[in-house]
Amino acid sequence: MRSATGAVVAAVVLGALAALVWTGSRLERRLARAEQQMATLSLGGPAATYAELAGTFAWTEPLPWLFGETRADIVSRQAAIRYWQADYGGLLADYGDVASAEVGENLPLQFIIANAAYRAGLAAPADRAQLLSALDGAIGAYRGVLQESPGHRDAAYNYEYLLRLRADVVAGAEPPDRRQSLHGQEGESPEDVQLEDIKIYVPVQRDVDPEMDEAPTL
Repeated sequence: MRSATGAVVAAVVLGALAALVWTGSRLERRLARAEQQMATLSLGGPAATYAELAGTFAWTEPLPWLFGETRADIVSRQAAIRYWQADYGGLLADYGDVASAEVGENLPLQFIIANAAYRAGLAAPADRAQLLSALDGAIGAYRGVLQESPGHRDAAYNYEYLLRLRADVVAGAEPPDRRQSLHGQEGESPEDVQLEDIKIYVPVQRDVDPEMDEAPTL
């Protein structure tokens, strides 16, 4: 009798583990697919995916230890979509309190909010005092990211850049071009240059000697 009961319990446990593994693999596939779409700024699909997943895990919110990392990842991904949609003010209104647990314990979200603070400053009216205030807020946000993760290279670069930008603005320099998009300023064709004068460099594989192999390489 005991052996039969033990077998049933073992089967239930193994079934539960199998269900968790299947759920986890399915979740990873969906997140990977959404990440691929995000890379090309096809935001509609990922937005729907993250919203659905957020609703799926909503019941675990009263239990911070249950799927906490997954929920935090979904929150940061949803914030990233809003950032690429230029919803800077909305992000700052929802997550501007970096001292809150939701933001303070989510490093990717902190970095997105810091970026949004800078972009919001550029989008503000052309007032030097407002720009400096926005730069101060973004600098403080990047400082918070670096305090939590000193090796965060992107935050370190942006922090240094904004410090120098602020010093230039204080010294009387013109603010950055507010018309630039998230991808920077649009490039222009070089003037008075013939096509045959433009040199095109094709990187080669390091483990292949171009002199020994005439096949084209990527």
